[in-house]
Amino acid sequence: MKRLSLPIVRLAAATLAVSGTTWGQPAPATPEPAPAAPGAPAPTAPTPTAPTDSSLEGYAPPGPPASEADDADAAPPAPDETVVDPAAAEDPPPAPPLGPPVASEQGPKPVLAAESRQPSRRVHLGFYAGVSHRSSESDRVTYDPSFAFGPSAGVELWRWLRAEAYARFESFPVQLRAGAFDTGEYNYPETTFAQPALDATGLGFRLLPTWMVLDRLGVQASFDVMWTRFTATAPSSSGATVVRSAERAGVGLNYKLGLGVVAEPIPDWLELAATGSYGIFTGQTGSAFEVLQAFDQTGHIVHLAPLPRFQNSLELLFTVALIL
Repeated sequence: MKRLSLPIVRLAAATLAVSGTTWGQPAPATPEPAPAAPGAPAPTAPTPTAPTDSSLEGYAPPGPPASEADDADAAPPAPDETVVDPAAAEDPPPAPPLGPPVASEQGPKPVLAAESRQPSRRVHLGFYAGVSHRSSESDRVTYDPSFAFGPSAGVELWRWLRAEAYARFESFPVQLRAGAFDTGEYNYPETTFAQPALDATGLGFRLLPTWMVLDRLGVQASFDVMWTRFTATAPSSSGATVVRSAERAGVGLNYKLGLGVVAEPIPDWLELAATGSYGIFTGQTGSAFEVLQAFDQTGHIVHLAPLPRFQNSLELLFTVALIL
């Protein structure tokens, strides 16, 4: 034991001596690294690599792809629609404009503005009356003005044009001059004749163009053709010769042009019109315009001159019509 410890003590003393000598000297200076050459990149210190765990190779955490995750991080978060803004609730956004007025596509159904109403009634039933005058081709027999009247019925072809049919009844007096029925072969110098009024009936058709100057007042023209027939009762005679004759008759066509005014005191229900017209006669035939055979008081055959034909006509008529 004493032999072992002596070498250990000596070794420890030598170690202490060497250590004291080293600690007493100053520490050598740390050499500075040499400056790097200009333009050369500084050497990069090697990064210690950590050991990798091959057990996680190919594993991707759950969630969106990295590109979508980056976009989601960059975009601001969407507002939560379940949160109601008090200001927005009190002041709602303006409603979108209405679409076309199609009732099947809108609810509730839109109320359209009232349009100007066009009358659906087109039939006119009227009654007219007025004064009619027919002039004569001869001065020996003249025709006085007469009272004419009759019904009418019309249909509006357009709002400005109406077609109308009518009937005419009138009786116009006849004025005879001296020698009115003298024929040249048979003269009645001391005989006075009297011709009763001529009874005339007619059927006519006319077109009535109308221009409404105001809502209820307009100007109306008339293009008219009328077939007329009249009968002449046998004339009476007194004086030197008493003549007995027969009834005569005649027919003719009367073409007329007229102009007047028309009014609707009750719109689409009642019409009033006043029309004046001028016409001419054509196609006048019949026994009234031929020499008439008669008998005198002795039974001898005598002849009476014909009635003169009508030359033209003048009329002023007033009409009241219902619009149906």
